[in-house]
Amino acid sequence: MEDRSKMKNPPRLYTHRSGNATLGGVLLGIGALVAACVAGYAMWSLTQSPVAPTSADPIGVDEPEPMGIAQTESIEEILGAVQVYVQNKQYPQATTVLEHAAAQYPNDQELQFALGDLYMLQNLHEQAYRQYVLGIEIGPSSAVAEFTAGTLANMLDQLELAEMHYNESMRLDPKNPDTPIFLAAIQIKMNQLVNAKINLALAGKMSPDRAKIYVMRSEIAMRENNMVIALEQIRRAIDLEPTEVAWILQEARVLKRSGNAEQALNQLASLPQEYVDLPETAFVMAECYGMLGRPGDAASRLMDVAQKYPRDSKLAFEVALWLERTGERADAIEWAKKAIALGNERAGGWIESLK
Repeated sequence: MEDRSKMKNPPRLYTHRSGNATLGGVLLGIGALVAACVAGYAMWSLTQSPVAPTSADPIGVDEPEPMGIAQTESIEEILGAVQVYVQNKQYPQATTVLEHAAAQYPNDQELQFALGDLYMLQNLHEQAYRQYVLGIEIGPSSAVAEFTAGTLANMLDQLELAEMHYNESMRLDPKNPDTPIFLAAIQIKMNQLVNAKINLALAGKMSPDRAKIYVMRSEIAMRENNMVIALEQIRRAIDLEPTEVAWILQEARVLKRSGNAEQALNQLASLPQEYVDLPETAFVMAECYGMLGRPGDAASRLMDVAQKYPRDSKLAFEVALWLERTGERADAIEWAKKAIALGNERAGGWIESLK
């Protein structure tokens, strides 16, 4: 078996230039997209604004232009001032300037999108989505704008809206393989597996060397309980990106589901220790130990990781569950109480069920 202990790269969160959505959750089979980090794209967008004027005052926002659209000079001055604030991490000041300008020029699409980017930078996703919708309504729309709106809708758990925006992005730019990949991720979340397969097929034709396509096909096959296809697809992904830790974790999940718990454990044990000690890895390892009739090893592995993540309520509760299976009920209840203190919603009812 290949020794992966010298891997240096952590699991990468795949990003699209428009919105920095992540596919990590769906690709790892945990049922939802990882909370996306859009600050990088927003920072990039805002710092691409024209060079700022010598003064950082919000120049050019006092005199409205005809039809609520700012002249080019005004936009350059406004965004130049915003750029200065953003580069200095003075986000409240930047927000004040852009909110004033967007209200002053309500039909200026560039200002609406810029304000949306600034909201994204501050993780104000609902406000950011609203601004992007306003910009799209002003028109003309673009594949990038629709993609960003779809990403924001997904982050707000508005899956139907996300699907709509991604479909429109595909219509505007049918040659971009990224969009059907992200659309398929949404459809997997919505359990629209047939549609997801169609979009992954489109992406595969345009970009057959994208490992993520095969990882998502593996996820779909797992949901359809076709472990042969699931294993075949994830191994194709690993062939393309052999050092991607996330794919190896997915392979271990498939092996576990296939009944090969010992092989799955060996795969995970070959990872660098920093990845062996991730909560996601520990959960899979614990399940494998359980399948092998080793609940004590499962509890021990989870306790070791819980020491590294003392604020993780799910970890604490999982420790409790596995300790109870070993017969160590008193210790299990103590760990469950710790989980309750950390905000776990299941632990209290579980303790009551033991009485």
